[in-house]
Amino acid sequence: MKDSTTPELTEGQQLALDQLHRIAQASQGSMAATHVTASTGRPGYVEARISVGCANLPRTQGALRLRSVEAVTLLIPPNFPFAAPSVRTRHTRFAGAPHVNWGRHLCLYRSTATEWDPADGMYGFVNRLLDWFEAGAAGELDRPGEPLHPPNALTDHTAGLLVIRRDAPVARPDGPWLGAAVLHQVGDTRSDVVGWLAVEDPWPATLEQLRQTAALPAGARAFLAPAVVTTKHLTFEYPLTARDLVEALARDHITSRLLLGLTGFVADHNRTLLHLDGDAQDEDDEDTPAAPVHLLLGTPSRGIAGDGPRQTHLVAWHLPDFADQIGRLAVGTAFSGRPYLAELGDEVIQFGTEWLDRLPTRWMRIYEARPEVTVRRDQATPAAWLRGKRILVLGAGALGAPVADMCARAGAAHLTVADQALVHPGILARQPYTDADIGHFKASVLADRLNRIDPHHTRVEALVGDITTRLSELDLHPFDLIWDCTANRIVRAHLERARRTDIAPWPHLATLMIGHHATRGLAALSAHGATGGGADVLRRTALAAHTDTTHTFDDLIEDFFPTKPRTELFQPEPGCSDATFTGSAADVTALAGQLVTGVLYALADPADRPTMATLIVRMPASPTSTQPAGPRWLTWPNDTLVTDKATGYDVRITPAALAEMRAEARRGARVRGSRVETGGTLLGVVDDATGVIFVDEATGPPPDSLLTETYFRHGLDGVGAHLGARREATGNISRFLGMWHTHPHTAAQPSATDRAAMTSLTLPLDDAPSRALVLIAGGPESVWHKWLATGDGPDLYAHLATRTASAAAEPPSPQLPARLGPVTWWPGGYATRPHGPVPFPRKARP
Repeated sequence: MKDSTTPELTEGQQLALDQLHRIAQASQGSMAATHVTASTGRPGYVEARISVGCANLPRTQGALRLRSVEAVTLLIPPNFPFAAPSVRTRHTRFAGAPHVNWGRHLCLYRSTATEWDPADGMYGFVNRLLDWFEAGAAGELDRPGEPLHPPNALTDHTAGLLVIRRDAPVARPDGPWLGAAVLHQVGDTRSDVVGWLAVEDPWPATLEQLRQTAALPAGARAFLAPAVVTTKHLTFEYPLTARDLVEALARDHITSRLLLGLTGFVADHNRTLLHLDGDAQDEDDEDTPAAPVHLLLGTPSRGIAGDGPRQTHLVAWHLPDFADQIGRLAVGTAFSGRPYLAELGDEVIQFGTEWLDRLPTRWMRIYEARPEVTVRRDQATPAAWLRGKRILVLGAGALGAPVADMCARAGAAHLTVADQALVHPGILARQPYTDADIGHFKASVLADRLNRIDPHHTRVEALVGDITTRLSELDLHPFDLIWDCTANRIVRAHLERARRTDIAPWPHLATLMIGHHATRGLAALSAHGATGGGADVLRRTALAAHTDTTHTFDDLIEDFFPTKPRTELFQPEPGCSDATFTGSAADVTALAGQLVTGVLYALADPADRPTMATLIVRMPASPTSTQPAGPRWLTWPNDTLVTDKATGYDVRITPAALAEMRAEARRGARVRGSRVETGGTLLGVVDDATGVIFVDEATGPPPDSLLTETYFRHGLDGVGAHLGARREATGNISRFLGMWHTHPHTAAQPSATDRAAMTSLTLPLDDAPSRALVLIAGGPESVWHKWLATGDGPDLYAHLATRTASAAAEPPSPQLPARLGPVTWWPGGYATRPHGPVPFPRKARP
């Protein structure tokens, strides 16, 4: 390698040249490095000229015209290998070919951030260059199946910025598309393309109509920009002068006359719209345009190589204000029916054409956001489920604020945030508010911020006030998902009751909770159509944690479901501030993200969606600590629902409890006969706040029970011990609830004996409560046999019985009426009476 000058080299550049030297030595003459010099165009860079042998590369018709030896210049940056070199030719023979910028620069990488490996150095770069020449010789710079590289335009940052939000029009088969882009002016230098108007379409007569056409809010600044879409691809790089651009457009029959006329027509319409809106300058000020003059140019240059029609690629040329005046003069004269004006207009257009010939192009920066050419970064994630949905977030605090932010960024169509709290200084440690927000309502501040994320797709509104009272103002049914992020028992109970009493099915409900030190989180999911809400699912979670014999969930019991109230509470501000949890913004955001992602995973697949479920997540510990278990789901099927008509309460019977009742009924039919009643104890709880009676477990009859075809008397043997054991095992969550019995082959309705027992509330307990659930399973012969055979539900009757004052004063006699006849004892300690006449008119036999 021969140096004509001796540039001062950095350590990285010296490494690059050493590697080039070794590559040239190993190439056996197919590559030579001949010249090294300091770059004159890029300070700090070193230029190395190399020659690459291409004589043996397979050629195809229509491919690049490669010489037997191609000479190129490598530009090596001073911080090599942590910045990739670039390469340019010493000729313009490749100009216009794909992946050739500005006639000379070869584009070897689509993304250096992901494709350039510093460890490969010049070895990887030269291999990439050889691959480029091989693809060029084969005519496969755009290989079939790969995305086409769009044309380049050298942008001028002072020309402004356009964000393209609406899919672009395409040219007609017989000619270019002509019209205007609808622009929403977001700032002094930025506008968003939010719609398109073809010249043959009816154009809005007022600015308000234009806003409605583009779905813009009232008061939004909007205007039109002339737009042209060609029928053919023009070039791989857009020219730097207007003359070259006009010459390129002329090949598609787009002339200077047409461009100036379209610009003038749009400028006139802008002045009309903005003047009627009272937003334009004085009509006498003819030199100042009513709106910025941007010319949008589209070409069919995007898509997949070899795969069908191409999509429109867009660039935007920012024209000087003078273009507005020339265009309006041209359209007002050249296209007039009066010969004198038309002749004058031709002179204006001639002047305008000469002016364009001397004008440089100023290409605006373009950011693509239109669905047809962009792919959302979250498209393959569970968050994609949120796009276009209506979401309600209850609570705008440590959990609610990040959850609402996630929904807005995922593209939810409508988001309502409900909270009554104000921003105060202490919450800034972990909630996304600022010092300027102190004293303002959280919901309002959060809604204002979220509305700025994607105002074209997501609308966020605040609901300020007490959630338990303000929810009545909302129609909840249009929502797709409700996030309860309040960590408030009152809110959960209110939601459970409201959900229970609503005749229409509720949307999905996710209830999120964080532990006292932000090391654990729970997400309770009640899917659309689930029998229980958040309070119900969390109660199930507590039962599962307490009754798990492996002690997997002991940490959850301590954090969320302790048997005794916590005595150590964290109160961050003095006085009467709410007790909360310790945890940083990092802790809360990490837990919120895991919980939200888990819930969305569950919702994303309807075929595999659980009806009720809880996700458990735990934060990582220090490297030397015992590592916590990973995320885990607990799932439950729907309960069997019965309504106590006297109270209106829901009776929710778990599948396990109903299965135990069926198992006992089947066993009784085998052992004692198909018409002998049986029954047992129910465990659960009555929740008067929500109006729900939870039936968690059912047991069979104690050994000293009396079973007949007409009567079931619940025994006492072992009942107290069993109930005590279950209370302890469940952390006092599930306790004695009542009794169940069967009416085989007959209606599930109380007999006279049952009604008398309900009145006196005869219970197998020394400390019997004042209320108990009476549950009867029965049904006609076909229903009864089907339940025993297949498990299809029987007819059920439920009543929450209350002991009367007189019954409470007189202990019930444990003896049955004497006329029931002598007792016969069956194996297992159960007693029955002989089959005979029914002493009380209670059931009609089939």
